[in-house]
Amino acid sequence: MDELKIPYGKIYDAKDIWARDFMPIQLEENIFLKYQYAPDYLVRIEKRKSYITDCAEACRKLGIQYRETDIVIDGGNVVLCGDNVIMTDKVFAENNTDKHDVDFHKQLEDIFGHKVIIIPWHATGELDDEEADVYGHADGFIKYCGGNRILMGNHRDSDEEEAILIRKVLEENGYVVTEMLFTVQEPRYDLNWAYINFLQVGNNIILPKFGINEDEQAKRFVQTAFPYCRVRQIDCNAIAKDGGALHCITWNIRK
Repeated sequence: MDELKIPYGKIYDAKDIWARDFMPIQLEENIFLKYQYAPDYLVRIEKRKSYITDCAEACRKLGIQYRETDIVIDGGNVVLCGDNVIMTDKVFAENNTDKHDVDFHKQLEDIFGHKVIIIPWHATGELDDEEADVYGHADGFIKYCGGNRILMGNHRDSDEEEAILIRKVLEENGYVVTEMLFTVQEPRYDLNWAYINFLQVGNNIILPKFGINEDEQAKRFVQTAFPYCRVRQIDCNAIAKDGGALHCITWNIRK
């Protein structure tokens, strides 16, 4: 942060490190949306309930004012892509509604003030499975590059069928999609999914690195997608092994 001259501060009163998930969503420069943060992977597992953070006090200390909704949302499942919001269909399940519920979809669009594009997702295990993807966060799949361009992670390596469907939905909505498909020997699928979860602040990008063969290729993918940005890498092994990366543990806003 210091090297890139990015001002930063602390989020107080947090009960977990995944700030992106519980802090409000910035929709416009002075418009923030606070939602019901009650993800099933915390609410339904007794030992994890203590990790549920209500961001109200943190926002008060940061001087952030917001409007509220009772809809259950994870901040990590909201990716602003130009005029659109992209989310996985997990938002329907967490609000106990069918994923084809037109009224609920409209309700989402009303609270965001944007068209909401839903991409498919399915859990890879039970909620208490530490190795499974039970989160359904769109920021673990895609990153907006500006214009009509989207950079997509290497989800194809773990679930080709679902990755094809995600790409199809994005392209049907006018996006040009580039997938981060690695061509190295001995790929590390346990880590290389996390490159897409990088942090962008203005024209600066902080990208995970893991000391693996994919590090340089991941940097080239990102630098090509964001030619106007400075890209720096930082070791994220410990964070990725807990299921997230740099975008997950930060909350950056426009001021």
